[in-house]
Amino acid sequence: MKKLLKLFIYIFVMVALIIVFLPKVNAYYAAEKMMKDKQVYITDEKVVDNGLSLELIDAKVYFDKLELMKVENIKLSPWILYNTLELNYIDINEGFSDFLPQDINSVKVEHFFYNPLYIKLSGDSSDSFFNGEVDILNRMIRVHLNVGVKSEKKYKNLLKKLRKEPEEEGGYYYEYKF
Repeated sequence: MKKLLKLFIYIFVMVALIIVFLPKVNAYYAAEKMMKDKQVYITDEKVVDNGLSLELIDAKVYFDKLELMKVENIKLSPWILYNTLELNYIDINEGFSDFLPQDINSVKVEHFFYNPLYIKLSGDSSDSFFNGEVDILNRMIRVHLNVGVKSEKKYKNLLKKLRKEPEEEGGYYYEYKF
């Protein structure tokens, strides 16, 4: 029994050391190079490695050389078994207001080791929220959007591009095959 306990302690310590000493900053810059191929750029960010997570502070996100958004805080937590990416305090550029709501508070992306072919998405704004998933195997994104009364009036053009869900579910959904 003692040997089994020692084995679990060694495995736990090894995983903890891997997480702490993982070269998160280098992984970020490698991901930034991959995003450049898709014409997505992150600039003016301050990169901070907190040991267990990587934070980008005051980042500007560009798509096809147009400023898409400013994000006050982007936090990446690569914990091997459970990975998260959180975007907080997002300010969408007015030019993209037809495609994205301007009052997004946060977006969270999660990946679990027990379900490696799916990525979970969630987020919220002042009176709306969304959740969804990315199916990596079938290369499909599906997002469910529950819209508040204010947002339904404010973003009529955006909602016209989405499909209405059945009455019992309420809200809208968007599917994209990549």
